[in-house]
Amino acid sequence: MALFMGCGFVTFLSGIGIYAGATEVYRLVYPWVFFTALALFPLFYIYVFEIVNPDRISKKLLWHFLPASVLLTLSLSLYAVMMNFNDKQFYIEHILLSKTPSLEAIHWKFNVMNMVDKLAKASYIVLSVVYYIMTLQLVHKHQQTIEDYYATLKEVSLNWVRTLGFFFVLALLSGVTVHWVHRLDVLNSEMLSSVPFLFLGTFFAIVGNHSNKQNVNIFPSKKTELDSSEKINISKEAEKQTTTEEFSAEFSIPNGLKEKLESYFTDYRPYLNPDLKIWDVARDLNTNRTYISRLINQEYGKRYSSFVNHYRVRESIKLMSDPKTANYSLTILASMSGFLNYSSFVRAFKIEEGKTPNEFRQSITATNQ
Repeated sequence: MALFMGCGFVTFLSGIGIYAGATEVYRLVYPWVFFTALALFPLFYIYVFEIVNPDRISKKLLWHFLPASVLLTLSLSLYAVMMNFNDKQFYIEHILLSKTPSLEAIHWKFNVMNMVDKLAKASYIVLSVVYYIMTLQLVHKHQQTIEDYYATLKEVSLNWVRTLGFFFVLALLSGVTVHWVHRLDVLNSEMLSSVPFLFLGTFFAIVGNHSNKQNVNIFPSKKTELDSSEKINISKEAEKQTTTEEFSAEFSIPNGLKEKLESYFTDYRPYLNPDLKIWDVARDLNTNRTYISRLINQEYGKRYSSFVNHYRVRESIKLMSDPKTANYSLTILASMSGFLNYSSFVRAFKIEEGKTPNEFRQSITATNQ
């Protein structure tokens, strides 16, 4: 994320240089923007990938920066190395800021550099769309995974990436405008030289704010989180090289586990702990999270988070019906029922009962009257 913000800073610096008249600044950062602009969305994708798959971070991810690296190499070779100070000034003023440059009568290096510039603009548009779609797919898969292991999803959720959709569209349109419309047109229009950067700035601000709050270690390493029984089973599976059918049989749900799970939730009410994880349940029942997850999926048709929230909603209904707690605020009742916050309480309650907690409470009041 630090690299993402750093690339964003250099890219913005380039915009300030060309559209605010700071030509000297633009002359210095221009070749580097070929990398920073094209690396933005791959960096954002890798940031999310690192959160979702901490065990799969490797040097192979560097391939995502191949287009940016190639264009950086070309820009440094043509612009930074082959052009002297006067050449750079000429290139910026008479080619980049000219709608009708006579490239036929100009040295080939200016012509090639201009083509590289246009290629970079097109690449920015394509890569931004492709990588944002890839990021959304990653988030969707992650959301399904954490629902099987966490009862409270707020601190481990990446849904904020989805909510960026609207701002991303604005930022993308802004980027397309700035990169597609000729620089001279942008320079001569107050709206084109300010509004797109406002949208882009908003996008970066939202990303920075949410990433600052994001728990990076969302999904614990499978290597460290496997309990002893899972390690034994996986070891056996590796040694025997079992088939898919044998593996499924080996991981069949133990007899009596359903009854133990229901008794555990009814008698001990572990769901009152807002931070309850599937590993906690597995430890208390002396089993592993694979069995618990499979049991809940198959027997109840739910994910772990929905299963826990079912008990929490039942608890909240009991509290609303109890004269001793019936007048408590819904926020207090949500906390007493094990919900981390009121919004998650409302969302889970509506899924379970088809109405909000407030609507349910009003129905109870009307019935009693």
